[in-house]
Amino acid sequence: MAGEHSVEVGRLLHSALSDVPNRSAHRDTLSRIWSLELQWFTPQESASIISHLTSTGWLVEESEEISAAPGIIFSRPPLGWRPILNSILSAPELELDTKLEEMDSDVTSPARILEPRITDPDGIETLPDKAEGSIPFLIDIISSGSGLQNKEVLRRAQRKRRALGPVTLWMALALVAREQGLDMDEVVSAIELESS
Repeated sequence: MAGEHSVEVGRLLHSALSDVPNRSAHRDTLSRIWSLELQWFTPQESASIISHLTSTGWLVEESEEISAAPGIIFSRPPLGWRPILNSILSAPELELDTKLEEMDSDVTSPARILEPRITDPDGIETLPDKAEGSIPFLIDIISSGSGLQNKEVLRRAQRKRRALGPVTLWMALALVAREQGLDMDEVVSAIELESS
């Protein structure tokens, strides 16, 4: 049973932490990924999952950053996989392998943490996208301006992402706003405000 939870939690954490620097993120970032981007849970369910996994030792929180506990193996989810809320919330207290604990006690110097860099196809290094913070504001602007529900706005943005390929969510939302005939100055201002 513990093995099943380990695989399930490893897949869930892979979805949110595998591509971020130091494999750690803020609570709000994890919640946003699981609820807005992947649409697996509501924001409240995401918060419950984070609290449960933190209290049972699967996640470690240090200076407002959350990361996986040492020894957790991230595993890429198979195509079509979706986490089951009850399974995640019933994950038992994490029991570290004794071999792992012995290895940790033998380490005398801190390991150097390599930060992944985002690169474009030409090999030029770029910084992470700061405009991601504008996503909730963009959804609200589009929803109130067009009369569409938040869920429908997000669904249309996801369709644009699938159709266009490697497009950020905030860019897809801007395209939805344009499609709805909204004032693009307001949309651009929201993006610029959050990215500065």
